[in-house]
Amino acid sequence: MTHWMLLLGLAACGSSTRTAAPGNTTPPSPTETTDFLSPDGARVATVRVYEGDCMPAGSRGGCHSITLRPDGTARNFLFDAAVDGTYTIAGGNVTITGNDTVFEPLPLSADGKTLGSLTLKRVGAE
Repeated sequence: MTHWMLLLGLAACGSSTRTAAPGNTTPPSPTETTDFLSPDGARVATVRVYEGDCMPAGSRGGCHSITLRPDGTARNFLFDAAVDGTYTIAGGNVTITGNDTVFEPLPLSADGKTLGSLTLKRVGAE
C-alpha cells in the first residue's frame, strides 16, 4: 500500500517543466535583417541610396554613391562619372554589373545600413 501512495504522490506533483497552452504563443516578429530585401533576397524592396568616400568640401567630385532599385537596376556614381547597370545580392554581397564591367562585390550589412564603406543615405523614391 505504501508503494501505491508513493506513486500517487509523485503523479500528483507532476513535472516542473511547463509548456504554453496552444494559442498562447506569439509568432516571432520579422527581423530587421531581411525587412529591406525582396522576398527572394536577391534585390532590395525599395530604392536605397548609399553614400560615402566624399571629396573634401569645396573640391570637385562630390561623393561616391550607389543606388539600388527593386527592379534589379543600379547606378554607381563615382565622384563625377555614373555607371548604370544591374545588381544581384547573394551571400551577403552586392555585385554590380554595367557596360561589360563587373565590379568587385561589396559586402552588405545584415541590417542593410552599410554597403562596403558607404552608408545608407536615403530609402524611397529617387
